[in-house]
Amino acid sequence: MISNRATYYYGEEHYTTEILLLRSKLSIEIGNAGEKRTVFWDYYQIKEEGLNHFTYPGVPKQSLRITSNETAQQLSQKLRRDSKPFRSFKAAAFLKVLLFIIATLILFYIFAVPWLAGKMANSFPINYEKKLGDQLYNSMKGSFTIDEKRTASINEFFQQLKIPSKYEIKITVVKSDVINAFAMPGGHIVVYDKLLNGLQSYEQLAALLAHEFTHIENRHTLRNLFRQFSSRIFLSLLFGNTDAVSSVLVNNANNLKSLSYSRSLETESDENGAKLLAERGIDCKGFADLFLLFKKETGGAEPPEFINSHPNLDKRIENIRELSYCTQRSFTTDSALHTLFLKIQTAESNW
Repeated sequence: MISNRATYYYGEEHYTTEILLLRSKLSIEIGNAGEKRTVFWDYYQIKEEGLNHFTYPGVPKQSLRITSNETAQQLSQKLRRDSKPFRSFKAAAFLKVLLFIIATLILFYIFAVPWLAGKMANSFPINYEKKLGDQLYNSMKGSFTIDEKRTASINEFFQQLKIPSKYEIKITVVKSDVINAFAMPGGHIVVYDKLLNGLQSYEQLAALLAHEFTHIENRHTLRNLFRQFSSRIFLSLLFGNTDAVSSVLVNNANNLKSLSYSRSLETESDENGAKLLAERGIDCKGFADLFLLFKKETGGAEPPEFINSHPNLDKRIENIRELSYCTQRSFTTDSALHTLFLKIQTAESNW
């Protein structure tokens, strides 16, 4: 520890003092043994003004003139050595705070915003959802080659299922080489003819439509779209601009064709769809047969968009076969649905 004398200036007053270079601060001893007091200067706030002259911030102004050149040099070295770590500490602390804020914002964007958007989708007014569904459908309709005859027949088939809904379900059959079907918010279902052509029974068609109907009725499609475009939708809803929500989704309407659902939502659609069939006396094996058809069509390759989700086909088949309302009932052929199915499959396409 180094000791030396200096003159300490405090405003207009000055004192002959003894200074001590402590580890983290400078100690300035003022007065005699009877009236001694100590002033401490933190090294990082001391400013070197010139030869042996140092100042300290505050009111009134404080300064120090050190008698010994050697002591002044040692203090100068101490200041240079101690100020760098402090600046580094401040920079490191600022960087940590900044990184924490950025990480918090990223996590909020990734997890909280999609969750909030999904919650907002559940409270989205149904009349707006129906309007949105029509806008989405109309934005895509120009790219469809629609089979009008089979579209009319498949809607007749669905109406025969007599499934109550808060939506008006409208099904469209379109020409495509892809095995796919997808639902839109508000009531529209699109079925590609390649998938429709592969169906072997009315139970399979009923299973397909019941599955897609559940996505609509339980707002799976709307919730997924809200989550997918959550940041823009969240801001629009936050400011009460539902028209902006429609604009975002309509501009990305083609995403509906490959929209995938979570494992829980797919399972919910399978199970609710099977329950709808069982309640109408339709054999739930239509679901199992539908999934077996997909396995056959893909030949073990990448699954079609309609089923490109979890759980896998084998688990979905097993799950359907274990449902109590599918195993504890006996089913008979529904002649009306069977006739309508044959009408759909034998109708001449209008393209």
